[in-house]
Amino acid sequence: MNKLNFNQSVGFPLETEILDEMQKSWTVLNALGAIAGNFSIISGCVVTATTAANGVVFINGEVLEFRGGVVQDNVIIVEVRQLREFEDGNSRDVIYTRWATFGTGTTQWPWTDFKRGMETKSIPEALALKEDKTTITALINRIAALEAITTVNVPSGLIAIWGQAANLIPVGWTEYTPLRGRVPVGFDSSIPGFDTLGYAAGSKTHTNTVAEMAPHAHLIDQIFNENTSGTKVGSGGGTSEGMGTQNTASAGSGLAYDIMNPYRVVLYIQKT
Repeated sequence: MNKLNFNQSVGFPLETEILDEMQKSWTVLNALGAIAGNFSIISGCVVTATTAANGVVFINGEVLEFRGGVVQDNVIIVEVRQLREFEDGNSRDVIYTRWATFGTGTTQWPWTDFKRGMETKSIPEALALKEDKTTITALINRIAALEAITTVNVPSGLIAIWGQAANLIPVGWTEYTPLRGRVPVGFDSSIPGFDTLGYAAGSKTHTNTVAEMAPHAHLIDQIFNENTSGTKVGSGGGTSEGMGTQNTASAGSGLAYDIMNPYRVVLYIQKT
């Protein structure tokens, strides 16, 4: 960093060029913000409810005061210039005050892009379980490997059973509505009806048809008729007329009945 020697035994030549050199000296400190990265929150800016506190941020190579307030979608840079009168009687811009804050402008950046950096001293030494895991690169590789395992083990489109409320479905999943009120059946190309993926059929209840009833017979009372002498005799006993065809009394009302096995209601969810 540049340095100025003010402590001299004779009068120091304090001119505008000296002041300019001073400004150059502290401007280099902006580069320290690059350690955290662009759009970093250097300090402060803590959000409580819907309000962000004051702090310091780093935007495009410049460390700036952040003046908080009600959180909005975008961040802008405000610049206020103050005039000072010169020896020639004219006023010119001298003091430039710059800060970042919420607002809307020609140049703006989403508030969601601003991230709080991690102090390097806060990286826990406990992560260094083995010598080959002590570097940041090794840790990044481990995270990438874990993410890859998740992707392989839970492919997009996988359907799973979810036993909690719909509003608790985890991120990356959504309810699989085609299975609402249904149970899944395994695909089998050799069985008609089970040989087409996505085919839906079946009913919760059923009403038997005559053809679906088991073969059976009904007992009926024997029918008597009078012979020519007025005596009641059974069938084949010299009756004056045949017994004929008879129906039993009607029974049953034909209501549909439940054909469900014991069940428990769940949600089917799908990996998106």
